[in-house]
Amino acid sequence: MPFRIQDNRSGLATGFEGLEILLVEDSRTYTAALKQRLEGGFGMRVTACSTLEQVQSTLEDMPRRFALSLIDLNLPGAPAGEALDLILGQSIPAIVFTATFSDLRRKQILTKHVADYVLKDGTDAIDNLVKASARILSNRGAHVLVVDDSMTMREMLSEQLMRQLYRVTQVDSGDAALETLESNNEFDLAVINYLMPEMNGLVLVEEIRRRREYDRMRIIGLSSLEDRSLTARFLRAGANDFLHQPVVIDEFRWRVAQNIQTTNQVRQLRELAARDYLTGLFNRRHFFETGPRRVAQAQKQGQPQSMAVIDIDHFKRLNDTYGHEIGDVVLKAVANQLRELCGKDHLLARLGGEEFGILISGRSFAEARYFCEVVRSAVELMPITTDDGVLKVTISIGLADVAARETFDNYLNAADQFLYMAKHAGRNRVFSEADIVAKVAGAA
Repeated sequence: MPFRIQDNRSGLATGFEGLEILLVEDSRTYTAALKQRLEGGFGMRVTACSTLEQVQSTLEDMPRRFALSLIDLNLPGAPAGEALDLILGQSIPAIVFTATFSDLRRKQILTKHVADYVLKDGTDAIDNLVKASARILSNRGAHVLVVDDSMTMREMLSEQLMRQLYRVTQVDSGDAALETLESNNEFDLAVINYLMPEMNGLVLVEEIRRRREYDRMRIIGLSSLEDRSLTARFLRAGANDFLHQPVVIDEFRWRVAQNIQTTNQVRQLRELAARDYLTGLFNRRHFFETGPRRVAQAQKQGQPQSMAVIDIDHFKRLNDTYGHEIGDVVLKAVANQLRELCGKDHLLARLGGEEFGILISGRSFAEARYFCEVVRSAVELMPITTDDGVLKVTISIGLADVAARETFDNYLNAADQFLYMAKHAGRNRVFSEADIVAKVAGAA
C-alpha cells in the first residue's frame, strides 16, 4: 500500500475509508479538529472519548473494531496513563500525544507497546498527528523480512516492527532467507544481521541483489561489531542502509519508515510508468516485462497458460465515422469490460491502438477458449453510451496455447496470427489452432 499522508480533498480514494479510530482527548477543540481531518480528509470513522470511564465503556463493545487509537497521555482522572494501558490491553495500536515531554517520559512511552508518539505543541501538532496516523495505517501493507540467527534479536526487532503494524517474517539464516524470497515476491524490506554462521550478512546481501533489483526491495544491515568499515561494505554489497547494535529504537523505527516510504514512492512511479494513459490498463512495455516471468513461474509449477490477442472490429471505420473522441470512449469501455472479466487472475494490457493482450493463467486450453468466448460475448452485448447515442462493438480474439518453452514474442505472434484468421473468417469470433484442425477435418 502506498505511503499516503495527504488529505483526500480531491475526492480520490485514500485506502483508509471505513476504518474506525478511537480518539481519547478531553479538549473539544482538538477533538473537533481531528475528527474533521480524519473523517473528512480520509473517510475514517472516529469514536471520541474524553474520560477514562468513556474509554472503558467503549471498549466493552467490540474493541477489535478499532484499527488505531490516538491517546492524550494527560487525560484528567488518569494521570498515570491508565487509558493507554487499558487500550493496549485490548491489543489496539496506539499513537500517544502529549504536551509535556522529557527524556524520561519518552523512555517510559517506548517501553510500552505504542506505535508512535507526537508532541502536542505548536501549530503543526494536529498535522503531525494526522500524518503519523496515515503512516502507521499505511504500514499494514508493507512486509519486512528479519534475518538473524539470534532468536532474542529476531524477536526484539520483529516486536518493534509489529508495533508499527508491519507484517513481519523471521528467518534464522541466509539460506532460509533466500528460500523465503524465492517463494514470496512481496517483501518491501529486509533487515539483515552481519554475524551469522555459514552465510554472513554481506554475502546474503550480495545474493539477494543477484535476485532483486535495488528499487524492488530495500535492505538494512545490522552489526554489533565496532568495525566502522562495515557500513561501507554493506552499502557496497547492495544494502540501502546500515545500523550499529544495540539499536536506538527511535532511530531504527525511522530508518525503517524512510526505507519503506522510498520503496512505496518507487513503486508508485513504476506503477505510473506501467499504465496506459487512456485506459488505465497495463501498457505494452509492462506486458513484455512481466509476462515472461509469469510464464516461467507457471511452467515451473506445471500450471497451464494461454495467450489471447484481442482487436476491436472495424475500429478505423468507427473513428472515421464518429471521430477520435468517440473512439476513445469505446476503447475505455472495452478496457473496463476486459478488466472486470480478467480481475487479478490474468495479465491484461493494452498493446497499442485498439489491440489488447491477455496472458490467461491457471486454466486449461479448453477453459481458456471458453473464457475468451465469454469475453467476446460480453463485449458484443455491452451498450456504450456516447454523446452521439448508444453504440455497440464486437471484438475478434486470437488464442494460442503457452506450452512449449519458447520466447514470449513467439506466444504473442502465434496469437496474433490466429487473430488475423479470426478477422479473415468474418470477425466477432475466437480463433485458435483447434479451429484450423476442425476446418481441415471438415474439408477431408
